[in-house]
Amino acid sequence: MTCSTYSLTKRDLSSLRSRLTRAKNSGDPTKIIAECDRAFTIFEEKGTPDNWHTWNIAREDARFALACQNNGW
Repeated sequence: MTCSTYSLTKRDLSSLRSRLTRAKNSGDPTKIIAECDRAFTIFEEKGTPDNWHTWNIAREDARFALACQNNGW
């Protein structure tokens, strides 16, 4: 992808943010990870927004939560 092919729309971004919020509100780390992975796939296709780190942080937090659950913490 080149800089000139950025095609992520405001509607796309809004939808991705909503999906992430719903996943976070579910409290299920696997849903959060799945939504983050979905978003990063779309970012690869359409371009990465400036606030991509929102999904990165959410994914890492969810991975940590899963690790804690699996270790009985």
